[in-house]
Order: sequence, then structure tokens, then C-alpha cells
Amino acid sequence: MHPSFSQHARRAFAALLCTAAFLASGCHNYNYNSGIANVWVTVTDEPGDFASYVINIDSITLTRTDGYVASVMYFPETVDFVKLSNVAELWGTGQVPYGTYVQASITLDYTYAAISVFKNGQPQKANVVGPNGGPITTVTFNVNLDPANPLVALNSFAGTAAVRLAVDLNLAASSSINLATNPATVTVNPYMTAALSAADEKLVRVRGPLINSSLNLDTFTVYLRPFYDEYNNLGTVTLFNDANTITTLNGITYVGNAGVNAISQASAGTTIVAAYTTYEPTLTPTLIPPVTAGIFHTKYLIGGSTLEDFFTQGLGGEVVARNGDTLTLRGSTGFYNQAALFFFNDTDTQVTIGPKTKVTADGSSVYTNLDYQSISVGQHIEARGVATFSPSGNGSIIALDASSTSPTAPGSVRLLPTSLWGTLVGTGTGQLTLNLSSIDDYPVSNYNFAGNGATAATNSNPAAYVVNTAGLTLPPSLSPGGPVWIDGITAPFGSAPPDFIAYDVNAESGVPASLEVTWSSATKTPFSTLSGAAMAIDLGNASVTSALLRVGPESVDLHTLPASPQIVPRPASATTSGLPPVFAPLFAVGNALNGINCYGVFATYTQTLTSTLAGTGAVQFQASGLYDRSTNTFNANSINVVL
Repeated sequence: MHPSFSQHARRAFAALLCTAAFLASGCHNYNYNSGIANVWVTVTDEPGDFASYVINIDSITLTRTDGYVASVMYFPETVDFVKLSNVAELWGTGQVPYGTYVQASITLDYTYAAISVFKNGQPQKANVVGPNGGPITTVTFNVNLDPANPLVALNSFAGTAAVRLAVDLNLAASSSINLATNPATVTVNPYMTAALSAADEKLVRVRGPLINSSLNLDTFTVYLRPFYDEYNNLGTVTLFNDANTITTLNGITYVGNAGVNAISQASAGTTIVAAYTTYEPTLTPTLIPPVTAGIFHTKYLIGGSTLEDFFTQGLGGEVVARNGDTLTLRGSTGFYNQAALFFFNDTDTQVTIGPKTKVTADGSSVYTNLDYQSISVGQHIEARGVATFSPSGNGSIIALDASSTSPTAPGSVRLLPTSLWGTLVGTGTGQLTLNLSSIDDYPVSNYNFAGNGATAATNSNPAAYVVNTAGLTLPPSLSPGGPVWIDGITAPFGSAPPDFIAYDVNAESGVPASLEVTWSSATKTPFSTLSGAAMAIDLGNASVTSALLRVGPESVDLHTLPASPQIVPRPASATTSGLPPVFAPLFAVGNALNGINCYGVFATYTQTLTSTLAGTGAVQFQASGLYDRSTNTFNANSINVVL
């Protein structure tokens, strides 16, 4: 699960050589015939029923039309894919010779996998096995890029010919869960896709130490150290700010150019930042032929001791109880960054806070005057402080003291956006009342709300959970008894009601959803409709063992709907001529053994499915997108058929 120091040292040395080569060839003295293009590799996932999904992602190579194989990323990184459900991560920058690349080969390592599932509402570490029921180690498989949109590395300036390769691990399509065993069993058969445009609209997280900044250009540059990496430098990238960029550095929040000014005064090389960005393709028409690159545009940034430093460790998770100044966390992850170790905890952990704890809210320029009393039950947090390690000696963190302002070990807590799901009880001026079912996918029964209220009588009541919606426009489709999803932060401890402060309120049609279908045996007739415009699952097929619509934590059996939903592709985002779209739907079919084929054109995909299913049956189906109950239509960002 965790690379050893010697492995890190070898990887760091190799990365320094790679970075030196990149800087030498990637910054100055280009000629028009350099024949090199940069590939920005981002990684995300489509979620499944997991509390953690920790594996190693080892390498990615690309195969050119003439059979030449180029290594793009070859530095293994340990990743908890559950944390990538709502964001993509910039893994690094690779370089490939000019040409057209049509296939990606991806290697995942499950040797030390730490995968936890929800069992009776609690996280439980699962027994992980391969398709044959035995141990699973390293898996390498091929993903064939969309034939109509291969990766083209142009023979031009290397720095201006950058291409994004968006890689997506589909957790639902990659794994099946058996909760009847003890512990639960997860059978793994990985399923990933890759494309030049993301099949989602997630922000891209860019992490690494500062190199330099430019106040005039409102930019700063970092070495790339993705995920939990503390050693390697996997390329460099310049990040662009604007007047609305929110920067939280060392516990202080800035807006606009003031953030870059603060960054310019931070220590280069040791100050770690994590920027949450949009990727925006750009065109360089003065080159012949015209080439595309792109910029990473920062929406908000967390940095310095607020994020991590050399003197403290991290512990983050769901606050399920608060007793005085002690928080109880469930589903927490501990990060011992000096040793580049992180652990998911299936048992509860504790964080101690106090009047000296610095408290900030991620991505907010409004909630800036926060203190330790701002942390209440139901909030998702990331804390920094002095760790208490497990007596087992494995390096896992079981408690954290975040109460100090010592210059060598400052305590801090970040309030992360937290998601509620429930049914609407009613609305009033600037507020609504919710019959709360879950918080961040954890059942509300996990939470002890004692102390949240101004008095014991006003402690948060899940059946009448009051949400402050001041300044927001509620979706017109909301109605009493109907489902509602809310993002925001909890109200300060000891102040309820209200219990929660909303950033966004969504009805069902605005919440990311998925369709998940499994068959007991491979079926060649999984669809009742399969055309160039739409498809629908044949719910009358006797092999169907499970057919679910998932919207957040809500789960609906497709058999209870009036009919099988019509599945149609969402349109790609608008784009400028010559540029790839930021978002484009992606459709795939295959498996890890024989390869996975990706398509960007729905009609081509359904035509391929028709011929493929004539010979090989489907065992699993997964689609991600938005569900419109009024028309019983599923608008798909992505569709995946597992053979």
C-alpha cells in the first residue's frame, strides 16, 4: 500500500532526471521541428459503493499507429480513488515523439490494495480478490482511443503542442461486492477509459511545491507532486488566477491578485499548494499547422500550513460526534507526510481542537471569521496537528491534536463542502426543512448531534433539519416529499437552528446519477432499444440480477419505474473551431482481458455494440449522467458495457 523510502528515493532521483530533461527541452530554444508534444495526464473515477479504494496506479504508455510505444507516466502513485469522485487529479506531464497515438496501456497494482465498503452503514475493510477468486496483483490492460479522435502529437513547438489525456477508473464497472461474507469480499476486474476530453465537468486538482510567481501575469508555477507524493517532481505547470480566485494560504484567505501576492512571498520549493482548476484548451494559430495547448485556471487554492507542512500530520473525515473540544471522525484518512504514508481508518479516530485552532472553509471568501466553535457534527473536515500513531507500529494515525499555534506545529482545520440528501419537508423565507437521510453517503444514524443546538431542545433533528438558503434560488421542481440534495457547511457548534448553511440546492434532475445493471450470465440481448439516437435496458431479460438508478445515495430499482429509462448522450460543451471541447461524452465497451474500446460518437458506438454483442455477451452496464424523472430520460456523460 505504501512505497518504501528506498523506492521513493529511486523514484525521486529518476524524476529529477526527467524534470531536468523536461526543463531543458520544454522551456527554451524550441524549433518548429522539435517533434515533441507534452501530454497532461489527469485521473478521476466514476464512484461505486466504497468508503476507500486504495491501489497503486503504476504507468501509462501510448502506442503509435506504427507500433512505437512511448512511456507517458512511469512513476507509481498510491491513490485513494474514492477521493477522486468529485475531482480529477493532474498526475503529471509526459513527453512523446510526434505522430498519431491510438492506444493507451495502463498498469494498476492491487498487491497491497486497501478497499473498504459500507456494511450496515459502517466502513469495513474488504477481502480483495481477482476474477477467479484468488489474489490479485498487477493488471495491465489496453484502452483503445476513439478512432475518430486519436492523440495527435504534432511536429512543432513542444510547449505549445500539449494534449490532455483524461483517464477514468470506473469503480462500479471494475468491482463487484459481496456483503454476505465476513469481511465483505470485493472481486476486481478493472475497467478504465481514456480520451482527449473529459467525460465530466469536474475541477482538476493540481498539487505541488511552488517554483515562482508573476504578479503582472497573475500566475504562479509549481512542480507536480500529485496525490500524496512527497518526493517526485512529475513536470511543471503554470497556473492562472483571476479577480475571483480564492486563495487560502497559512490560514489566511485572499481574493484575486492578492492571492498571487501572498504566494510570491511564500518559500519556494517547500510551500505545497493544491489548486482546484478548470482546464481550458487554447489555440496557437500562428504556428503551421495550428496546435492546441491549454491553461489550468485556478478557481480556489489551498496552501502552506493550511494544506500541509513538515511539522504536522493530517487527519480528515466525517465529524460524527463532538464532546467539548474532542471531535470523533468516521471514515477518516491519516496522512503522515514526512514518510509519505496515508491510511484509511475503518475505526473511529479523534481530533482535539481549541481556541487557538485556525479554521478555514475551502473555496469560500465569505466564511472567513471562523474559529474552533465553527466545527459541528455533520461537517467533513481536514485537520493538521500533532499525531498519535497506532501502537501497531504501521504508521497509521489514530488521533490528532490540532489545538496549538506553535510555530513548529500549528493546528488547523479546513471545512470541506459537505453533501446532504433527504426529502423536503417544507420551505420558508431563506430556509428549508429537510428530512435528512444521509451526509456524504453516511446514513444519518451514524451521527450524534448532541451539542449542535443552542439548547438541548434545539439540537439538530434529522427529521426536521433546518438549512439556511439565504441568497439562493431554489429549483422550481422541489416539492414537499420530494428528494433534495444540498452542498454547504454545517452551522457553528451550539448555534442550531439553522443546522446547515447551503452553497447549492439541487433537485433530482441536477444531481450526478448513474445506471448500474448486472446480468447473471453473459447476455447478447441486454437492450430493448439500441439505435443511433438512444438505448434502453431490457428489464424483461431473465438474466438481470440487479438494475439500479443511483442519484447520490438514493437507490431506485429500475423495475419500479413506469418503463426502462431512455438513455441518450449529453451534448459536448461548446468549443472554438480547432479546439477540443472541455467536456465530451464517452462511450466504451470491452474488458481488461481483451481491451476496452472508446468512442465519442454515439451512433458509431451503438453500431459497434450491435456487432460486438452478436458474438460476446454483456455482464455489466454502467452509465453516468443526469436523470430526468419527468421524461424518464437518462442523459449520459458516459456509457460502459463490460463484456
